[in-house]
Amino acid sequence: MTSASNIADYIKSQDNFLISSHVFPDGDNVGSVLALSEVLTALGKNHAVYLEGPVPAIYSWMPGADDIFDDITRAAKSVQDGGNGVTLILVDSGDIDRPGMNFCKWYKLQNSLDILNIDHHISNSQFGTINWVNPEYSSVGEMLFEVIKELGVKITRSIAQNLFVSIYTDTGKFSFSNTSARALKYAGELVEAGASPIKAFRNVYANRNMASFNLQVESFQTLTTWLDGTGCYFKVTQEMMERTETTIDDTEGFIDMIRTLKNFRIVVFFKEVAPGDIRVSTRAYAPIHASRMMAIFGGGGHPRAAGCRLVKPLEEAIELFIRRSEQAINTGEVLENDL
Repeated sequence: MTSASNIADYIKSQDNFLISSHVFPDGDNVGSVLALSEVLTALGKNHAVYLEGPVPAIYSWMPGADDIFDDITRAAKSVQDGGNGVTLILVDSGDIDRPGMNFCKWYKLQNSLDILNIDHHISNSQFGTINWVNPEYSSVGEMLFEVIKELGVKITRSIAQNLFVSIYTDTGKFSFSNTSARALKYAGELVEAGASPIKAFRNVYANRNMASFNLQVESFQTLTTWLDGTGCYFKVTQEMMERTETTIDDTEGFIDMIRTLKNFRIVVFFKEVAPGDIRVSTRAYAPIHASRMMAIFGGGGHPRAAGCRLVKPLEEAIELFIRRSEQAINTGEVLENDL
């Protein structure tokens, strides 16, 4: 089985790296790519970081965020100019297409590339040349903490801050079921190395403006119950965002606010990214398995949190998802029967 030691040995053996992660960046993938970038710099490796679309404002303060490329062609060229082959490192991505449409177009034009796949999603398709996929970790940031230790690179204040954000956000401020003793131990060591928990909290969770709050109010007014009152769903539309002068980034954390309500065993959030392009997020409690549910629609994730994309008008997407999901729950298709 692949381990942090194997990953470290492989990184030592290569010279040129292109680092990327999934589209619509979150705290884990931003923190992971930034920490890994600084580590590769310390090792004298030629590399670049690419993420499709701008880094969300709540993560733009993180050390090194200004150096992330949002153009895959420019990012790849900056690495290829270094000569020799390029190794692709994908983190926190369940499949090769997760970095987004522009990445996929570029990737299809490449000859064979070695791919280092580091992920903690149980639904990962094992697409890499080397795969380290372990759902027992709370986050990729937690996995990279071990890789950095194996590499012998000093964890600087900036590396510590980025890895702390990775673990902090993917455990829901240490409130999700993936919050393990190991995650807390590593977070503590990162604080000792200079990470600031209050800086992470203020910038990620206490940095909202009134426009975002107004969008939240409108969104929560669409809350609808189903599954005999044990499930609920809500939505954000393009019209809402235009009216409140907000963007999809302003929806960060909405679903976890609804998750705090009692008696709901599943919460589903529909986001109209563009007409006919719907992102679906879910939070589920046992015995409902969120990743199995999202797999029905071509998505995936974790047992308690997962997502998918539906390419159809919003109301059609909601009707399809709710009808098919209810059927899958009632037949036991997406239940953890071993619990």
